[in-house]
Amino acid sequence: MRRKLGLVTLWLGLAALTLAGLGCQRDAFDWDQPENLKVTEATERRDDGSVEMRFISLVNAPAEDLFDALSDVEHHAEFIEGVTKSTLVSKDGPKKIVEIQNNVLGRPNRAKIEWTFDRDDLTASFRTLEAAMTDNSAEYQVTPSPDGKRARVTTVYLLRDKGGHPFPLHSLQTAIEESYEAALRGVKRRALGPSKVVEH
Repeated sequence: MRRKLGLVTLWLGLAALTLAGLGCQRDAFDWDQPENLKVTEATERRDDGSVEMRFISLVNAPAEDLFDALSDVEHHAEFIEGVTKSTLVSKDGPKKIVEIQNNVLGRPNRAKIEWTFDRDDLTASFRTLEAAMTDNSAEYQVTPSPDGKRARVTTVYLLRDKGGHPFPLHSLQTAIEESYEAALRGVKRRALGPSKVVEH
């Protein structure tokens, strides 16, 4: 009996340490810093040749509004730079399939994209179903600030070499690095409304 109590105490202690560690990780983010659409940026090449890109951004917009704008994928052409067409193909619960046309390094690219949304957790993801030049996927996590006025956006892109397209993978990586902030500014502008000023 004493041994069982000891094991229970040990388990509870480990659980408490784990929760405390998670709390420290959440508290480690500096919510008082100025808006920065690239607080951190990291790139890693995987063993299969794909490239993983990570961004953490601090945006001066409420998390829920920012998520709603990101989720409005059938209207991305109206507010995201580089997207010239976005048409809803189907919607099934939390999933949307859209056909888009965007510019990749100055050349038109047509793609069919499947998006998945979780409004409760403020998470979104997409994967490429069909595309001439790209084979990308991404995950987004939108986290509200303690006061609810700002949001942290954690983004993970995965770029795969499609083969046969005119651009090497590192060129597509450069294109994402250059377009990421512009896309996030467009989402922020949509979230705040046309009358609000979006800082550059």
